Amino acid sequence: MSPTLLVIAGEDSGDLHGAELLRELKARRPDLRIVGVGGPRMTPYLDRKLADVQDLAVVGFVEVLRHLPRLNRLFKAILAAAQEEAISDALLIDYPGFNLRLAKALRRDRPAVRLHQYVCPQVWAWKKGRIPELGTVLDTLFCLFDFEPELFRGYPVDARFVGHPLVELVHPECEREAFFAETGLDPQRPLVALLPGSRKGEIQRLLPPMAELVRRWQQARPEVQWVLPVAPTLATEFVRGYLQGAPVVLVEGRTYAARAYADAALVASGTATLETALLGTPFAIVYRLNALTYQIAKRLVKVPHFGLANVVARREVAPELLQDEVNPERLGQELTRLLDPDEARRLRAGLAEVRGHLGEPGAAARVVEDLLRKL
Repeated sequence: MSPTLLVIAGEDSGDLHGAELLRELKARRPDLRIVGVGGPRMTPYLDRKLADVQDLAVVGFVEVLRHLPRLNRLFKAILAAAQEEAISDALLIDYPGFNLRLAKALRRDRPAVRLHQYVCPQVWAWKKGRIPELGTVLDTLFCLFDFEPELFRGYPVDARFVGHPLVELVHPECEREAFFAETGLDPQRPLVALLPGSRKGEIQRLLPPMAELVRRWQQARPEVQWVLPVAPTLATEFVRGYLQGAPVVLVEGRTYAARAYADAALVASGTATLETALLGTPFAIVYRLNALTYQIAKRLVKVPHFGLANVVARREVAPELLQDEVNPERLGQELTRLLDPDEARRLRAGLAEVRGHLGEPGAAARVVEDLLRKL
């Protein structure tokens, strides 16, 4: 009897990484049955889709409380499906709050199921108390950063550094000339890419101050052009509504090209900061949380930087704007600096350091190889 694998991704980046893994798994083991939660990229490889990543994409303590009844219903549905499908293994992709709770429930209810977590939760930043939990509940922990496996020394979990999949995934979807022809943008004028996030809450908090900056620069710096690559988890019209008429070109399916060919970018904190660093475009990291969520996070987070690119580099290679600093004035100040040719050269040199900490290409293949041995 062929094995059945449960796979859970909870956000857009998880869907991206999950699709790479599932494509390779299906190619190597066509008989493998895969059930779970994924987005548009993972869906073609799921034999049974339990829910979409959009059903799980909630950020922040306060926001999670608001959506708790829906998340609990989905949690129970996943456990029921695991029982019904008689799964042999579970691959939990990032999304640590939900997935660690799910891992503990599976360990309790179905102790024979092997539990594999892809992407180590950021226990080095906060909730270090989770290290013993992860080290004892999970069978395998695939780490994307070189400093993570050491945290789990002495625990039974097989914690291994596999490298970061973005190293080989991040490249422009088209040539520069084709990108400017497609978008109608002028290749001779400065271009700024706006990346306000892949979740509705992020758009609601980050896009209005960005849009106000665009309107102000229409008068102050009319030569600057603006592009916003819309995340596949969002509807273009939803994003357009928060621009309120600001002249920004919205593009779909060109998230890497938009940044690669931009002169500077404003990027929501998260995986997108690593992607932008790999593309070598000078950028500022921006983030705004619900006020109460921020106060809680401020007491829990124990790292000097909140931007993932800076955490990986162990220093600030991209400026960080948080909470009230995400306003048109401060955004404009940082953008002016990013667009300065001398400053841009200095920043690009710093971004090259990020690449050095992310390992060699082939992360997905290394994960699949290990999973196939254990399935």
